[in-house]
Amino acid sequence: MRWTIAAILTILVALTVWTSLSAPTKKTQPLKSTATPTPIATSTQPPSNNSYPDATTTGVPVSTSLTNYAGPLTITEAGTVIDSKRITGCLVIKANDVIIRKSLIKSDGCFFNVLSDSGNSGLQLVDVEVDGVNNLTGDSAVNGSGLTCLRCNLHGTVDGMKAGSNVIVQDSYIHDLAQSADSHNDGIQSLGTSGLKIVHNTIAVQEGATSAVILSTGSASQMRNVIIDNNLLAGGAFTVSAGYQAGTDSLSKVSNIAVSNNRFSTIIFPRSGAYGPITSADPPVVVSVNVWHDGPKANQPI
Repeated sequence: MRWTIAAILTILVALTVWTSLSAPTKKTQPLKSTATPTPIATSTQPPSNNSYPDATTTGVPVSTSLTNYAGPLTITEAGTVIDSKRITGCLVIKANDVIIRKSLIKSDGCFFNVLSDSGNSGLQLVDVEVDGVNNLTGDSAVNGSGLTCLRCNLHGTVDGMKAGSNVIVQDSYIHDLAQSADSHNDGIQSLGTSGLKIVHNTIAVQEGATSAVILSTGSASQMRNVIIDNNLLAGGAFTVSAGYQAGTDSLSKVSNIAVSNNRFSTIIFPRSGAYGPITSADPPVVVSVNVWHDGPKANQPI
């Protein structure tokens, strides 16, 4: 039987609650604006001590009754609200302060299922599920700048999110990406940012993926003001690629990057990623207070 990451995570939540060494985390509030390692064969499931997001705490609330969306797929009116809808096309946001909430965005024909077009601000995706239906010809569930993704459930696309500037991803669940032999999946990838907050999410990518979170400074004009904090992370070659490798990346592009208070799970590989939990984290990148979530070193520092 092939276990999905979603199934593995669900079981692990149940198994690991009793091992927690600390009180459950309070609900966070939204933030403002060359041998290949062998993956673990396991039917257990992952992370959280009931304090990290999973399918039960993200996406469309179970009490929501969805109706089919009949509005435009290109949104040009500022302040548009889309609530409790089933959307089967590709959304392009070309206006400020658009809100999409309690909605399912499901399509296998999108390059980006949601695109926040250049120059927009204030896009809010709240309690939204984006299902790319394992589309290998597309790119990511969400792409762009000037957006907040709160309690989002992203899956079935090659990448979960391509994050530009002024982006917040919080209390969300990114998992079970669409994968091929050369898909190079990432949970969240930034190709350049002046502000990115990745806070209190569960991001698990399967064997063959690149990273749960990758800051691709080599492709960027800048990589600044990035917070990767209090997430549950697993998988990839390295689980987090933190944006600066001395001698490879340009130091002038990088400032104010912090990777802190994260928990790294061994559900995919014994070292979280195939080769380890974190790479490209030379100063000025600050790495602090990250621990193993489970495995033989559970709750010990990385």
